[in-house]
Amino acid sequence: MFSKFLTFSAALLLSVVAVAQPSGSDNAQCVAVLKLQSNDLAGQVKAGNEARKPELLQVLRQGAAFVGDAWLDGSRDEDKAKAKLDQAEDQVRRLEPAKARALRQQCSTEADTMIRQAPGWQRKVIDRFAQARMDKMLQSPQ
Repeated sequence: MFSKFLTFSAALLLSVVAVAQPSGSDNAQCVAVLKLQSNDLAGQVKAGNEARKPELLQVLRQGAAFVGDAWLDGSRDEDKAKAKLDQAEDQVRRLEPAKARALRQQCSTEADTMIRQAPGWQRKVIDRFAQARMDKMLQSPQ
């Protein structure tokens, strides 16, 4: 039942986050930098740093905004999107630390603007999607 809700929420998120991207950053790079940051934060939370949970949730919200925006721009081919994301992650990993921080800050700011401009019901979808993603990331291996 929960997986149906998650699937429905993801589909709804991807089909309705209709806000323009403020400054035109590359969606794939933003998703990549936010994904890498969320993975790092999830590792810290799993290691016992519960204080990082709110930051993790916010980064997941930001990533969800970019994923929805990319979908609306026509990036619906899952294999192609995964390949583009893998390439973007490699690029982000090769950035100097200062450049990676600057990209992360720019992408976070842009995502926050997209979320702020979205209607309330869309923000609720983003919140539920991000919460479900965080819950999955923090699950203990079975």
